[in-house]
Amino acid sequence: MTEVKKHRKGSIFRKLIASYVIFSFFAILIVIGVALAATVWVTGIGEKSGFPGVSAGENGEILNMVSIQNLGGWVEELDEEYQVKNIYGEKLTGSMQYTPETLLEWTDQRTGNGDFHLYWQKKEGGLYLIFYPVKAYSVTYNFEVNSIFAFSSDIGGRAGLLLIFLLLADVLLVSFYILRKIHRPLQNLVMGMKRVAQGEERVELSMQTEKEFVEIQEAFNHMTEELYAQKAENEKMSKNRQKMLLELSHDIKTPVATIKSYAFALQEGIVSETELDKYYRTIALKADRVDTMAADLFTMLKMESADYALELKKMDLAEMTRRICAEFYEELTEAGFDFVIGIPEYAIYVNADEKLLSRVVSNLLNNAGKYNRTGKRIEIRLEERGEEVHLWVKDDGKPIEPELQDTMFSAFVRGESTRSTKGGTGLGLAIA
Repeated sequence: MTEVKKHRKGSIFRKLIASYVIFSFFAILIVIGVALAATVWVTGIGEKSGFPGVSAGENGEILNMVSIQNLGGWVEELDEEYQVKNIYGEKLTGSMQYTPETLLEWTDQRTGNGDFHLYWQKKEGGLYLIFYPVKAYSVTYNFEVNSIFAFSSDIGGRAGLLLIFLLLADVLLVSFYILRKIHRPLQNLVMGMKRVAQGEERVELSMQTEKEFVEIQEAFNHMTEELYAQKAENEKMSKNRQKMLLELSHDIKTPVATIKSYAFALQEGIVSETELDKYYRTIALKADRVDTMAADLFTMLKMESADYALELKKMDLAEMTRRICAEFYEELTEAGFDFVIGIPEYAIYVNADEKLLSRVVSNLLNNAGKYNRTGKRIEIRLEERGEEVHLWVKDDGKPIEPELQDTMFSAFVRGESTRSTKGGTGLGLAIA
């Protein structure tokens, strides 16, 4: 026998929480990344405002020449005609005369040859040209972690901490929400199923939750109610079978005992010649009764089988009913009944199992003659009403007792108050 392996996976609650935590974690990382990017700045000598400009004294002396020279730069003083008047520092270019167009072009393009950055600064009666080598240009990224976490001094840091706190609180709240709205209803359903599996009857769930879980709950309650009803029906059928076997044992025991005693009497020769026919007739009747009972029991058990199928075919119901009435006519009229027959002379075709339907009609007529103790009329009538066919078997006797009406179609239920070997098998209406 091949062993079936069970693959157990994590609970849906844990997966939902884990998914949300992972999503929130990446969201936090993105927010922190944006916050960190906002704290990064570029410092250096990339813009005009980033380079040291010229600070001149009252006598025209450049005061910050040392810082300019430290960057490898120099300063040229121009007059109003854009001619070089003075040079401060070591000049690395050969131009001594400029035009406005050249200055604008060089200022926009950082010199034509790309070796120097050129900036200008107005002065009284001319300009200062400030040159810096390209190699003096640098970009420095400054990032201070403490600025983010300096809660007491940095507003941005406090905002970052508050954001992280809110995201973590959101994760906790969503986890609690999922626990309350999804995990607990699922636990209740699982517990209910386990109670049913353990044999508890009529397990009913009652949850105030979302629509989907309410629908599952209603389906579960309906299922358990159906299971309970099916179990009750199975128990009832089991009891009926036990009762049926007991009744069958009792009903068979009596005629068999009679047959046995009569056969013994005949064998011992203690029966007179005048009573021989009576004994043989009694044995035959009792044997017929046992045979009928066995046939009825076999038919009923066969019909209860799930594989049983009716042998449906097109048949003339009027002809079948006339034939059955002919079989019962003499018996009923001799018993003093007024047997009224209302069957059309033409054929009435239906799809039916002729053998079983004939048995139903025969059983009803037999019961009408057997249990009609107060009336004198038995009627059978067949009519067509559109696409329907109606067949009635009626009598004017005493109505069936109310306590018998609910069980009259059960096996071994008879109309007489006491059991009698002269009665039927008690299976006729059950088969019908």
